[in-house]
Amino acid sequence: MTTALKLSILDYSPIDEGLVAADALAASVRLAQRAEESGFTRFWVSEHHGIRALASNSPEILMSRIASATNSIRVGSGGVLLPNYSSLKIAENYQLLEALFPGRIDLGFGRAPGADQRTSMALNDEKGDRIPYGRKVEDLLGFLTGKHGPNSPYTGMRAHPETHGMPQPFVLGASGATAEAAAQAGLGFTFAHFINPRGDGRLAASAYRRAFIPTDFSASPTVVVAVFVALGETDEEARDYASAFHLWLAYAESASPLDRVPSLANARDHRWTSEELATRERNQGRLISGTAHDVVAQLNALADLYGTDEVMVNIMMPGEAARLKALEGLIVEMAKSI
Repeated sequence: MTTALKLSILDYSPIDEGLVAADALAASVRLAQRAEESGFTRFWVSEHHGIRALASNSPEILMSRIASATNSIRVGSGGVLLPNYSSLKIAENYQLLEALFPGRIDLGFGRAPGADQRTSMALNDEKGDRIPYGRKVEDLLGFLTGKHGPNSPYTGMRAHPETHGMPQPFVLGASGATAEAAAQAGLGFTFAHFINPRGDGRLAASAYRRAFIPTDFSASPTVVVAVFVALGETDEEARDYASAFHLWLAYAESASPLDRVPSLANARDHRWTSEELATRERNQGRLISGTAHDVVAQLNALADLYGTDEVMVNIMMPGEAARLKALEGLIVEMAKSI
């Protein structure tokens, strides 16, 4: 895919109706293989806990499976929920991945707990006080480089195995609050437009570029914007897929998420309540939908808004065949603009 706009994928490993987690994970591998064949830049996997409709809860394990089934595409996390873990352990995990798959590993990390209160408590049940997020980031970067701050208790420590290169770290943001931290450390910056489609992302990307300082990690700023995508061959089909997405999302962030990603048939038959419709309206900006022509035009506009040449799409559509077909549609339409 030779074009000014680079495309990457963020995958949740959605579990479709009638299927189980093993099916979803196998589908993620096939999607990654097709993305690589088509020239996509990155394939990132998510970390979610306590959500039965999503199979990806350990990025490192799934990344290893995907990287072993591909040859060149960069594989990463979107992202590690750093507050839940030891910074040293995360650094070791990604150093090991880098040793296994040199030059292909991205370490995307964020500060969200990524779970409800009970699940978050279970993930941290042996911990006392929370370590401030800024310190955890400093420790993580120190373990990757061997360069800790002057007051760090970990001076001289480095994560093993040592590698010729390093995983490429990305700070994940949804509000803009972490943009300056990413810039000061010379890291990549990924904004979750699919979480916050208001104006914060554009401002955060600009602030990040202005404050960027070259470091061991990167000589120049890298901005990636991520968004949900639903694509159909016709406007009507695209609207149906958008409805299936919004039905899933209306419950995904509630106290009672759906056990599976709703099928197209069930989404068509669903009778929307006024509360669901209000939620759908609030979530409109988080999804780009339409025919391939319309979606690519919107992706280019989004890239222009953020001043970047890379967009990461999360194809949250029911059915592996539909997701692969959407990927193919993007490829064909992008080729027309070359």
